[in-house]
Amino acid sequence: MCNWKYDEHTKEGIGLRSIVDITMLLIVFLLVGCANVETLAQPPSSASSMFIAPAQDITVAKPPSRAKPEVPPEIKSKTLTLADCMKISLDRNPQTRVTWQATQSAAARVGEEKAVYFPSVELAMTDERADPTSFNNKEINGPGNTYEAGFGVRYLLFDGGARSARVSGAESELLAANFRHNTTLQDVALAVEEAYYELQAAKWVAKVAGETVTQTQYHVDLARARHKSGLVARSDVLKAETEKASADLFMVKSNSTFKIAMGKLASTMGLKVSQPLEVAEHPEGAREQELANIELLLEEAAKNRPELRAILAQIESKRANVKQAEAQFWPVISMDADYGSQDDTFVPSRDEWLVGIGISLPLFTGFERAYRLQRAKSELAAASAEYEKLLRDVELEVWDAYLRVVEANQTIQASEKLVASAEESARVAEGEYKNGTGFIIELIDAQTARTIAKTQLVQARLDWYTAIARFERAVGRTLAQKDMATSRKDSER
Repeated sequence: MCNWKYDEHTKEGIGLRSIVDITMLLIVFLLVGCANVETLAQPPSSASSMFIAPAQDITVAKPPSRAKPEVPPEIKSKTLTLADCMKISLDRNPQTRVTWQATQSAAARVGEEKAVYFPSVELAMTDERADPTSFNNKEINGPGNTYEAGFGVRYLLFDGGARSARVSGAESELLAANFRHNTTLQDVALAVEEAYYELQAAKWVAKVAGETVTQTQYHVDLARARHKSGLVARSDVLKAETEKASADLFMVKSNSTFKIAMGKLASTMGLKVSQPLEVAEHPEGAREQELANIELLLEEAAKNRPELRAILAQIESKRANVKQAEAQFWPVISMDADYGSQDDTFVPSRDEWLVGIGISLPLFTGFERAYRLQRAKSELAAASAEYEKLLRDVELEVWDAYLRVVEANQTIQASEKLVASAEESARVAEGEYKNGTGFIIELIDAQTARTIAKTQLVQARLDWYTAIARFERAVGRTLAQKDMATSRKDSER
């Protein structure tokens, strides 16, 4: 910035003219500030490039542009499928909004780092009053005013690759933030699936409880009829009534479990726990899942898991930090251009300009640059080790999920056989007691075994659906693929 100076001698202090000049200068500053070019100007058309689009397999759920009503209208107007529950949860769950805003912050940082590729333009105006001391001039000049007005342009020509390294690091951080956001989406989707299946299982258990209440009431009526006919003792009626009371208690607990599961699903979807939900009936029969070779599954997980890809992006960011630290050993070259005016009046008329190139190279900084480079390299090595550790954890997670799916399939087959056997045993026990060849204890035991077998089958089906959901999450199946598969299953019903 070019500077000039004008001394106005006075012996009477600042005076009225100086006060008016300063006031006018402040007004000009306010007007210029209101018309700040950077505030009014829109970003250049190429600015959109600083917001790096997520990878193709990243599903980004954008937050609502305005406040949503407390209860989404689709909840009141339709029966919710699993795909509907996922869509609502990804839109309303606060966890997804937190990670989404983190991606927006990372995208803005990319723009900040890219700003160094543009020249900086500065406008400055000053009005100073001072009483300088001159040891070479014996004459005392007294206080004087100095007016300055002009603008300058700065542009960085070379910094050893530091700015490109900062931009590369910011872009890698943005990519990592996108993958962390995708991880949150997958976690929320898994939580919704588990809560949805728990609600379905609670509904199935309530159905079993209702059937048990009906069966035990039939046993009470049968025992009373036989007691009235003098065929059995009063103890048979009491035992049948005890069995009925136990079934009623089972019904109460199953209804409570159903309400708890509904509240859990509503909370996972970002709704109040007291919000009633009407969900579509899920098929009780679970089909066997075809699983690929475990080695192929491990490779798929290593390629698709967003956590792993986020750490890979972090590694690139740490590598950019190393390049930035290495660039501190290079000189910094910049170009300056200043233009301004000076005069002895409030509006200067004498022009001055300056054009130059500056080179800066720190010779000694107390070994700060060496330590910074060492720290950057250590952080890069730590990020690489963290990736290897997470990769082993992911492989173990896939292995565990794979075996649990296999176990769930076998458990369902065994439970179905157990239910069929218990049904037949209960049917025979009821016939024998009705014909007078059996005892009430045998009937109660058979009924209890039937209820337990049906409950175990419900748990086996719940474990199967949950194991499939966790298996897909462990392998890293994208949310888009999961939504398509869920919608296809819903349409098949």
